[in-house]
Amino acid sequence: GHADILDEEAACPEEEHRRLDATLEKTRIQTLFLEKRVAERLSEDDAAIFHTHLMILEDRSFLDKIRRYLDQGVSASHAVKRVVGEYIEAFGRMDDPYLRERAADMEDIGRRLLGNLAGQENHVLLQLKSPGILVAREILPSDMACLDHEQVRGIVTEVGERNSHAVIMAKSLGIPALVGVRGVTRLAVSDKNAILDANSGCFYLNPTVRIIEEYRRLEEDCGRELHRLDEFRDLPAETRDGVRIILRANVGLVSDIDVATRNGAEGVGLYRTEFPYMARSDFPDREDQYQLYRKVVEGFAGHPVTIRTLDIGGDKALPYFTPPKEDNPFMGWRSVRVSLDNRDIFRTQIEAILMAATHGPVKILFPMISGLEEIDACKKVMEEARQSLRREGVPFAETVPFGVMIEVPAAARIASMLAPEVDFFALGTNDLIQYLLAADRNNPLVNRYYDPLHPAVLQVLNEVTRVAKRFGKGVCLCGEMASDPLNFLVLVGLGIREFSMPSPFIPRTKAFLRDFSSLTARKAAREVLVMGETAKIRSHLIKMVKEIENIA
Repeated sequence: GHADILDEEAACPEEEHRRLDATLEKTRIQTLFLEKRVAERLSEDDAAIFHTHLMILEDRSFLDKIRRYLDQGVSASHAVKRVVGEYIEAFGRMDDPYLRERAADMEDIGRRLLGNLAGQENHVLLQLKSPGILVAREILPSDMACLDHEQVRGIVTEVGERNSHAVIMAKSLGIPALVGVRGVTRLAVSDKNAILDANSGCFYLNPTVRIIEEYRRLEEDCGRELHRLDEFRDLPAETRDGVRIILRANVGLVSDIDVATRNGAEGVGLYRTEFPYMARSDFPDREDQYQLYRKVVEGFAGHPVTIRTLDIGGDKALPYFTPPKEDNPFMGWRSVRVSLDNRDIFRTQIEAILMAATHGPVKILFPMISGLEEIDACKKVMEEARQSLRREGVPFAETVPFGVMIEVPAAARIASMLAPEVDFFALGTNDLIQYLLAADRNNPLVNRYYDPLHPAVLQVLNEVTRVAKRFGKGVCLCGEMASDPLNFLVLVGLGIREFSMPSPFIPRTKAFLRDFSSLTARKAAREVLVMGETAKIRSHLIKMVKEIENIA
């Protein structure tokens, strides 16, 4: 637009450099204030996001990019817009929701920098006069920090990711949030009645009396239910007939530790390490990684933590590590393939994991393995890592169990050849299902083909589990699949005894477990394994789960 042209013409670079430095200083002070405020209200972990913001504001490559524009005579605000825009675009292109989320952080930082450059006073705290549901185009972490949490009953936004930092913060405050509701800001008029049901993803504007009554009843039930789930937190997870099941958490952020322990997770079955790599402009060094992993290991006091090595590439680019352009990144250069082509980065990460393993039980997990060659290569890198730590005299754990993700159909097919080489299998159902059924689960055109109860999926899971048992190896299922009771019943029936899931699902899974016996589960698995149609499998399981709930 016309304004942009004026905006681009800067008076003099020296002046713009001065403005930028003053603004950076002001924004850093603001960020520290936000960090302190959130740490007091929530926890250190929730405040960590602002620490990330601070790191970005002090980040060499981020600042150099802006300063290079200033040297070319671009105005400070335009330079900030451009550089922030480049980062947002890089993050936004990624497939991993976690990483897409970094875009919101960049946007948050950009918005505060531009506000300060324009000399706007600190954005006013969002004051709500009375308790209500907040409807906004988007909520960024700094908004969450400034909100009066007592008054906010729920949050609905037009844009955003389910795993956004703001949503994670809302969760730990116990505020229900619904994101990605298109057009909601246009429809929601203030002072109207509204009901937000974040569980089912429904937002009712001006609900009818019947709906209101229904939700009043639900609220009462819910209170009772929470009370009941509370009792489960410290009980062991076991079936009605006393078969012990281990429920661990999937984590990726330091703030997940607290949520996981609150939900009674027995350690971590999948720690995604990409996240710390995202928030910065260069690969974190060994010490940084070690300190981070150590924090997670110590946070789960004695429960095992399974750390998955870097799973980037293809769909997940890092801002400082751009993968080649690929037509089909899912089938391309991703995950362990990237790691094995960048040995030094890979070895550094493994060294940090081995060092952290001196602080508690750690397992190491390699993603996207498709054959024995990669297992050999990973073992080699592990041995090199041990040797280099030995040479430096750095303490590390000599023996760390290591496993592979079974998420490529090839690996499932030769599971009996892989089993003797590893300590455990982790079933990565999200990718496994999408590769088996050639259906991208994020593509609305084919997501009806993406179905965890497809006979092929159940056959493969059954086969891999039996192989693991035959070789006496552990098997843990990490994937969204386990958080649905229908699937969970079958999985227990297949003989899977260890699961890793988003931690809020743990208490209800535990409660559901106590309602059925391992025999019922085995019967369910036996019966559906001979069925050839997904719809029949699903209705059979629905019937069984209904019976279970009636008996309970």
